[in-house]
Amino acid sequence: MSAAVTETSLNPEKKNNLRLVIIASSVGTLIEWYDLFLAVILASILSNQLFPAGENKFIETLAIVATTYLIRPFGSLLFGNIGDKSGRKNSFLISLLLMGAATFLIGCIPTFSQVGWLAPILFLILRLFQGLAISGEYSGAVIYVAENAPANKRGFYTGFIQTTSSIALIMCLVVVFATRGVMSDESFNSFGWRIPFLFSAVLVMISYAIRKKLHESPVFAQLKKEGKTSSAPIKETFKSKRTVGLILAAIFGGNAAQSAIMQTNQFVALFFLQRTVKLTDTTSILILAVGILLAGPLFQVFGALSDRIGRKKVILAGLFLGLFIIPITFYTFLELGNPMRLDTVQHIDTQTTLIFIGLIFVLTVASALVYGPMGAFLMELFPTKIRYTSMGFTYNVGNGAIGGSTPVITELIRSSVVISFAFSPYTGLIYPLALIVIGIIVNIFFVKETNMNDL
Repeated sequence: MSAAVTETSLNPEKKNNLRLVIIASSVGTLIEWYDLFLAVILASILSNQLFPAGENKFIETLAIVATTYLIRPFGSLLFGNIGDKSGRKNSFLISLLLMGAATFLIGCIPTFSQVGWLAPILFLILRLFQGLAISGEYSGAVIYVAENAPANKRGFYTGFIQTTSSIALIMCLVVVFATRGVMSDESFNSFGWRIPFLFSAVLVMISYAIRKKLHESPVFAQLKKEGKTSSAPIKETFKSKRTVGLILAAIFGGNAAQSAIMQTNQFVALFFLQRTVKLTDTTSILILAVGILLAGPLFQVFGALSDRIGRKKVILAGLFLGLFIIPITFYTFLELGNPMRLDTVQHIDTQTTLIFIGLIFVLTVASALVYGPMGAFLMELFPTKIRYTSMGFTYNVGNGAIGGSTPVITELIRSSVVISFAFSPYTGLIYPLALIVIGIIVNIFFVKETNMNDL
């Protein structure tokens, strides 16, 4: 959009109620993260149900889960093209329905014992559709909220979208825990694991009904009214050296590292507690859920803070905290939870449980510092007519393909690298820590402040 057209001059024919915009965008994104996280939370059970017996079935399950993140850059171009040509609303309505259908069908997949290799193949196909859906959902929601929000409160309002990731994880854990609680372990492992997937269909229908009431964002409506929308947003995104430079700086200057911190906080920690420390599933889920729940509101708080002091300062604080707390957290987990490296289920006392919850809390604070301002930071980098495509591609390469692969890459490194026994449980952490170091360096030297950029 030209500089002459400022946000204060926008006067679209139909205006959205900002509260409804926040609710509709946040609820929809919450549901999509819920759908995406379910397979990670239930990876152990899915490996038993959908794969043949063998030592590698857990890694094979995580590998298919990772394809969801690897396909996201391609999905971002698909949905970005739709969003920049026909509007933000159309794009994230389609993504919501696609995600809902794929998640519901995962709950219907026959087991390996019933259909053989067709089971993991169907799982792979549906996870790919989920990856396509989330690639359009998140960017669309952030852009839609920011383009409806006052310029001095973009971080505050997009912070609600940022919070949905952690709330969705909590919702996943609660639904799985509640479902487990009403049936035996045998029943849950046999068919009960399907219920959380099937349940998402109800949530999707409610969210879709809310979103249908919204109008197009005022910034895009003004652009369309003036005939300045892009006819080829993908081409325009990549033909400019400046835009490509911004994309690379954003990916390696915080976005990939942000995802690595969150994936480590949420899933690497869960798998480590279950598979290395040897805590029960119930205890591991409790530690994770409480720690993340306590820090959950901080995503929105730090988004708002970035409105006042700038995006870079808040993001860098989170990167430094993540670099410091990740090795301390995992070392403490093993030394207090299973110092003798026993291969049997461990039980920890209340004091140790509280320490573990505190560590997850601090790790979530690091996630919130980086992720809270991230949505506003990314969308402020790019011009309106290619914003959906450019931001979507940036986010889905950094957060998706690079950072989103953290659980499977850490597991592969840990299981394949031959190293001294004392350090082998921690070798997988090399990957997220390396991304954080790169993020700090690139952010300091190559990333400019975006706060208050004119949309």
